[in-house]
Order: sequence, then structure tokens, then C-alpha cells
Amino acid sequence: MKTRLVIWLLCVSAFSVLAQPASAPLSDAQAPTITSTADHSQFDSLHQEFDYAPDVTEACLECHTEAGKQLHETFHWSWRKEVDGKMVGKGENAFNNYCISAKGNESCTQCHIGFGWRNEEFDFAAEENIDCLVCHDQTGTYEKSAASSGHPYYEDTVVGGRLQKAVDLSFVAQNVGDPGRDNCLSCHALGGGGNGVKHGDTDLSLANPEYALDVHMSPEKLNFSCQNCHTTSEHSISGRYNDRKAFVDHELNMGRPERIGTNVSCESCHSAQPHEQRVIDNHSSKVACTACHIPEMARGPYLTKLSWDWSTAGELKDGKPFVVDAEFDGIEHHQYVSKKGTFVWGRNVVPQYRWYKGELGQMTYLSDIDPTAAPIDINPPTGSYADPDARIWPFKIHQGKQPFDTELNRMLPIKLYGRKGSGAFWTEFDWDKALAAGAKLNNIEFSGQYDFIETNGYWPIKHMVAPASDSVACIECHSQQSRLNGLNDFYLVGRDRTSWVEYFGVIAIWGGLLGIILHALTRLFMLRKRRANHNIKDDES
Repeated sequence: MKTRLVIWLLCVSAFSVLAQPASAPLSDAQAPTITSTADHSQFDSLHQEFDYAPDVTEACLECHTEAGKQLHETFHWSWRKEVDGKMVGKGENAFNNYCISAKGNESCTQCHIGFGWRNEEFDFAAEENIDCLVCHDQTGTYEKSAASSGHPYYEDTVVGGRLQKAVDLSFVAQNVGDPGRDNCLSCHALGGGGNGVKHGDTDLSLANPEYALDVHMSPEKLNFSCQNCHTTSEHSISGRYNDRKAFVDHELNMGRPERIGTNVSCESCHSAQPHEQRVIDNHSSKVACTACHIPEMARGPYLTKLSWDWSTAGELKDGKPFVVDAEFDGIEHHQYVSKKGTFVWGRNVVPQYRWYKGELGQMTYLSDIDPTAAPIDINPPTGSYADPDARIWPFKIHQGKQPFDTELNRMLPIKLYGRKGSGAFWTEFDWDKALAAGAKLNNIEFSGQYDFIETNGYWPIKHMVAPASDSVACIECHSQQSRLNGLNDFYLVGRDRTSWVEYFGVIAIWGGLLGIILHALTRLFMLRKRRANHNIKDDES
């Protein structure tokens, strides 16, 4: 029988404000309910016809005088942090095994909280380049364009066969408020090229999830916004960044207020021992809450990408790129795209498990690799059984096949986006040119010799928390077909066997049986002896 883990939801209302339900996009005639202390529709500075988004930001900063300075200090703005003396992040040096690098793929900067980051000339010090509306829009009408590197649509445009209406900047500016799920998901659910592609636990289904999909965010129960857990201070949002742990495991019972703007963990609300069963609570020192309470990833109506093979990209039909669609679990998806290569997708996928203490290592373009050690772990979690701060965590391990320099033994970026003549792969489909241009953009050396190598990208699973009744059963780990078969640095009851344990078990079993037999024989012998003595006494009498 499954052992069900019971979650205690501890007095959430004492320190959190529940979000309003996610709403559908509004028409120009509609306006959201005012929930803040300011009605922005009453500000004269916002009653003008804006035709350029940075002008809206300048109007915002007239009142919110410190917001620009605060945002410039955040990872959301810089996309890089200094780690061990070098800058690391999607904005510099670091890479993944999806679209590889932000430099060279300006469509990535569509999700940057700024306007116009398309090359080295972008001014990170200019406060007017901050996009206030992408996080604070409450109308559902604000959309950014990849073609303009993060500016909103200034005129009606056909995108992917559908008409994208121009954004009414004045209307949006007059209807802003605290960020909601829709604001966060507009980027975090769509990273990697589409809905649910990158994160196995974050897609657009979290905008209005059923209780069975996510017990925290479902309007049926708690109706959390993202900020209920990812608390914010001076625009710094709690969570894991390249220079910061996701949580502080050696302070499991640190209260939620003390974590504002820094760390986030389940224990912030639930404590380190939230169950009424001691045997389950004893697991918490080595097993993360998510390992039991998120049984599968991509449990909603959408797929997540499990592998991406760049080595097959570039095929053309009649000189033109093409797409091959397929169906998985009743859902249409791209199986092959000339621009990107071959994909494998999944849904209701059992995660893989690794030791994790809130930190991921991160390879950079300056890191040496050993091609014989493929697949290469490009951002492996840190920790082990012997590490007191590490616990077993579920991961989506995305498998990639991407280019590397066969002479220098280093990974290579690709210039994907750009005009003809720029070397952009999506325009010219020439690997030599695209890799040379990508290396130049990222300021790294390229020998001119390349091949493709298999890689692993690690994504911790932490959303889509299931009801306690759907948590992982004991037998799913404590058995020969254990979920934890990828972790072999410790002894797991029910899964592992060692000769001395087996011998000890055999000795204990047979020793026990022998002891019972000897005990029974002794009792019989003593019983017969007592009867014999009793008969002798009877004869003497």
C-alpha cells in the first residue's frame, strides 16, 4: 500500500497575500480591478499617446525614482554574475544545450526585461532601457517582439500566421500592478523556443492549474502567485542564480521573512519535519520534499523537450528549410526542423534523481572538455551522500548534441539569428560561417575545426506539486526497479545487495531457526525429564 505523505500548510495567511485568479486578455474597453494603493489611470503623465516603449519607462521613473537602480543590480537585468573571478550567465560565457547562447540569438533577448539588446552596443546603464510593463502589465495585451529584440509590437504584424495587434502603450501603462502568474510565465514558460520546452515543471498550464496539477497555484485551493514563494526585495527575486544557492539546507527552519529576496525552500513554510509519521520525517535529512511530491514532470496538457540534436540541422528541400511534425500522446509537435535539428518530447515523465544542495556547476566557453567522456555534464548539480547539505532531488536531464572545437576541446556558440551575409545559421545554413560568427560574437577563439558532442543539461524540478495522495510510493524507491537507480553512492534498503549483508541475513535467518529448534528440543527434553522424575516420586510413594 502506498505510504502517503501528509503536507501541513502552515498558517500561510499570516505572511502571504494570495494572488488574484489569472484573467483572460482584456479588450481596450476593459480595465483590471485596482488592488494596489495607486490607480495609475489617474496619473496625468500616463495620459498621452506613447509610440515608443522607453518613454513609458521614463514616465514610470518620475515617481518610482529608485526602481531603475534596483533593477540594474539584479540577475534578471544583467543575465550574468561573477563566480570565481569570471562572469557567468546566459549573457556572458555560459551556455546550455537548447539554443546554446543568447549572444548570437537575438530572439532570446525577447525575454530580457529591457528594450533592444541585440549586440554589444546595448546600454546596460540606461534606466530607460528597462521594460517595466512586461512584469507589471495587468491587461494581458502586452507582447514583446523577437524581431525588435524585446520591444513591444508598435504596429499590427503577422506572426506565425496570426495577426499580432499593436500594443496600446498608454492603456497598458494605466493598468499596471503587482506581477502575477501570467507575467512570469510569459517568459519562464516559453524559454527554449516554446511552451514547456525548457523546464519540465513550468509551462502555461500553471496560469490556471487544476488542484491535481499544482496544489499551491490552483485557484481551487491556495491560488498562490509566483511571488508567494519567490519573495522579492528591492526587485531582487528569491531563487537560484549562478552566484547564489536556491536554498540554505543547513538552516532548514529559517522563516520565510528572513529569506525575502534571497533564498526559497519548501521548509520556509512547512518546516523540516512536516509529517506526523516519524519514519517519513526521518527521510527529510537526505530526501528533498520535491522528490516525493512531484511524481512526474510535464503532468499537464503540454509536452516538454527531452533531447535536441543540432548535428542534424541544416537539411533543405528544394533549397528551402522544412519542418516534420509528429504526434506524441495525442499532441502535435515538431520532430525535425531544418533550423534546429531533431527533437524528442515527453509528457508525464518520471524525473531522474541526483544529489543537490541548491547549486549547479556551470561550464563556460573557456572550460576544457574531454571528448571521450561524453555525454558532457554542462551544469551538473553539486553534492553527494556524504555532503550534509545535499539531498536527493528530481531533475529533468535534457540531452543535447551540440558543436565543439575539436582542436581546442571547448564548446562553441552558434550565430543563429541575423541577416544574410552575417553568417547566421538560420539564414545561410552554413555551419562553418555560423560557428565562426558565433565565436567572434562571444569573444572566444575558434580553430575552424568542429564536430558535435553529446551533452547533459540539468533542470531541477520544483513546480507542479501534486496532492499528498499522489506522492511517490515507498516501493518506487525501495525496490529493484527503484527510481533512484542513478544514485549508487549509498545503500538503499530494498534496492541494494551486498555479500556481507546477504551472508549476515542468511546467518540471522538460519541462526534464528536453529535457535528455535534447539529451544524446542530443550523444552521437550526438560519436559520428559520432569515427567520421568514425577513418575519416580509416584512409585516411591
